[in-house]
Amino acid sequence: MVNNSCDQPLELPPGADDTVDEHDEPVVAASFPIVGIGASAGGLEAFTQLLKALPADTGMAFVLVQHLAPSHISALAEILSRATRMPVMEVQDEAEVEPNHVYVIPPDRSMIVVRGVFQLQPRAVGGAHHPVDQFFRSLAKEHGHQAIGIVLSGTATDGTIGLKEIKAVGGITFAQDATAQHEGMPHSAIASGCVDFVLPPDEIAREIVRIGRHPYAAPQSEAQETDDKRSLAQILQLLYHASGVDFTGYKFNTLYRRVTRRMVFRKMNGLSEYVQYLRRTPLEMDVLYQDILISVTRFFRDQDSFEALKATVFPRLLKDRSRHEPVRIWTLGCSTGQEAYSLAMAYAEAAEAAGSAVPLQLFASDVNAAGIEKARAGVYAKDIVQDVSPQRLRRFFTELDGSYRISKAIRDACVFSQHNVLAEPPFSRMDLISCRNLLIYLEPVLQQRIMPTLHYALKPAGCLWLGGSETIGGYRNLFDAEDVKHKIYCKIPSSSPEQRHFPLQHGSAPRAPFVPGTTRPSDAGNLHREADRLLLTKYAPPGVLVNADLDILQYRGDTGSYLAPAPGKASLSLLKMLREGLLVAVRAAVLRAGKEQTQVREAGLRVKSNGAYREIAVEVIPVKGNGPNEGGFLILFEEKEEGGGAGWPRATKDGVASGHKKETAVTATVHPSSLPSPSIPSPLLSEERLKQELSATREYLQSVIEQQE
Repeated sequence: MVNNSCDQPLELPPGADDTVDEHDEPVVAASFPIVGIGASAGGLEAFTQLLKALPADTGMAFVLVQHLAPSHISALAEILSRATRMPVMEVQDEAEVEPNHVYVIPPDRSMIVVRGVFQLQPRAVGGAHHPVDQFFRSLAKEHGHQAIGIVLSGTATDGTIGLKEIKAVGGITFAQDATAQHEGMPHSAIASGCVDFVLPPDEIAREIVRIGRHPYAAPQSEAQETDDKRSLAQILQLLYHASGVDFTGYKFNTLYRRVTRRMVFRKMNGLSEYVQYLRRTPLEMDVLYQDILISVTRFFRDQDSFEALKATVFPRLLKDRSRHEPVRIWTLGCSTGQEAYSLAMAYAEAAEAAGSAVPLQLFASDVNAAGIEKARAGVYAKDIVQDVSPQRLRRFFTELDGSYRISKAIRDACVFSQHNVLAEPPFSRMDLISCRNLLIYLEPVLQQRIMPTLHYALKPAGCLWLGGSETIGGYRNLFDAEDVKHKIYCKIPSSSPEQRHFPLQHGSAPRAPFVPGTTRPSDAGNLHREADRLLLTKYAPPGVLVNADLDILQYRGDTGSYLAPAPGKASLSLLKMLREGLLVAVRAAVLRAGKEQTQVREAGLRVKSNGAYREIAVEVIPVKGNGPNEGGFLILFEEKEEGGGAGWPRATKDGVASGHKKETAVTATVHPSSLPSPSIPSPLLSEERLKQELSATREYLQSVIEQQE
C-alpha cells in the first residue's frame, strides 16, 4: 500500500549537517544581531521614540545612519544619549561594534561594517548620496541572517535597496508606518515589497526585543535535535506537494534559517508547531516558498565582471561571426530579470564597439513564476539609478509612471521561462551560460548534477560565468579557467562525448522527495524505459521523446539542428520547436504512426539551420505506456550521408546491425518517401522534392480534416 502521508520524514541528503564550504552564504561576523537604522528628515524624533522603548540589555548593537549636513558638526549622539541608558557614540574609523551600544554616523562620511569593524569613507562627490543603502548592503554581506534593517522618516528612497539585500540574505526588515513625519523613505521601502513589519517606532522596538530572544537570532541557526530535523523534512515534503519543487538538495542550514525566519513572524518557537500551521494555512506555504527562493539581484552586480565579459568573451564570440548566427546566452536563476537585462545591455555595447550586427538570443530561467512575470514586464523602481549609469538609462530605458522600463529592443532579445535546471532538459548550443549565486544554495550532490549539465549545454568553445563565491570545484576536466578573478571558465570539449539523459516527468516538476515506505509515480518512467529498449536496437541518432500531446519529455543527443525555442512564451511543444521545413512532414508522420500504431519514416526532408538547408530523414516510433492515454512517440532525426540517401544502420530481428540493403525488410514504413530515391538531375530533383512536399502537405491537411470531423 502506498503511503503518501506528510507525517513520514524525508530522507535528508548526505552531508546535510555540513555548515561551511566554499559555496556557503555570508558568514556571520558577530555573535549578536546588528540593527541598522536609516533616517532623514523627521528621523530624529522617530529614533528617539524607538530608543526610549528599548531596554539597555537587548544584546544587540544599534547603528543610526542619518542624512546630515556635511559641513556642520553633529550633536546627534549627545541628543540621543538622553533617550537611552545604552552608551551612544559617534563612530570612529576602525571602531569595533559592541552589543548594547548605539552608534551614530559622523557628518560628511559614508560608512560600512567589515568583520565587525566600522570603516568610514569619504562622502561621494557628485550624484545622489545614499549612505543608508551603502551601510545596509555591507550589513547584509557581512552578517547575513543576523542583520536587521529599519527605515524611519525621511524623503526620497534611500534605504530601499539595502533592505532588499538584508531580506534576501535572511535578515529582517522594518519600516515606519504613517506616523512618519516624511513618508518618502518608508513608503519607497514598503512599495518595493521588501518590508516584513510596518509599525510605529515604539512597536518596532518591542518586536526587536522579541526577535532577539528567538532561536533565529542565534549566531548559527542550526537544527541540532532529531525532532527539529524530522520536522524540517516534513516541511520540505509539504513544500514539494504544494509547489512541485524539491528542496531536499538545498543547503540544509539555509533552509532551516528561512523556515525559522517565518516562525519569527508567526510568533512560534517550535518547528513542530509551524508544521501544523503550514498544514492549516495554504497561504503561508506560498509565502515560505517565495522566502526560500528570494535572491539578491540588481543591475550590473559586480561591475568589473561585466567589463571583463565585454573585454574578452564578447569580442571572441563576435569575431568572424555571420549576422545570421545569433550569439546565444542562458542565465540561470534570473529572479526578476536584472542580470539578464544587464547581460543584454553589455552585449549591445560590445557589439557596437566591434561594429558587429550579430543579434543576441538570451534565455533567462528561474523556478519562481512570480519572479519571471516581473522580469518579463521589465519595469523597475527609480532607485536603479544607483546601479545603472546615466548613459545606460538614456539608451536602454524609458521613464514610465515614476519607474523605468527596459527598452523594447532589449526586451525582445530576452526570453524568460519558468524552468528547473535540476529536473528539466537544459537549453542547448549556448555560447555563454551565466550561473551566478545559484550553487551557493545547493548541496554538493546537486552541484554534481548541474556542472555536467552546463557543460553539455555549451557549444565547444562556450564559456561559463559563476558568482564571486563559486568555483568549478572538482570539474577541471570539464572547464578551464580563463579569468579566475571574475569567475569566467571555458568549456573543455570531451574527447568522448557522452549522450546525457535529462529526467523529466509530465509537466515541470522534479521527482518527488523520497519518503520511506512509499513508491514514486512511474508513468513517465515507463515511457523512458520503453524508449531506452527501442533505442538499444539501433545505433541511436538524436531524437526526442514526446507524450500524446506532443510535449517534449526528454531530449536524446544533440537536437539543436532540428529543434529551436520559438520566440515568445517558453514552451516544450514539439510543433512549436521544429525548425523550418519539418513541421508539416513530422506532424503528418506522427498522426499516421498514432493511427496505425506502426513506425513511420519520412525521408528527403529539408531543414533550415544556421541559414542553410540540409536534407534529413525523420522516423516516428509509437511508444506504449501503462494506460490508454499514457503513450507517446519517439522521434528520431537522421542526417543524409555523403554520396547516398539518408539512413542509419539498423538491427535485424536477430539483433545484428545491418546496412541499408535490409532496411525495407525490417521497417514497417508504408510511405513511398521511405524508399531510396534514384539519382536525379538537379532540376528534376527539385521538382521531385516539391512533389513530395505537396503530397505531404495534402496528407497532413487531410488528417487535420479527419481529426476535426
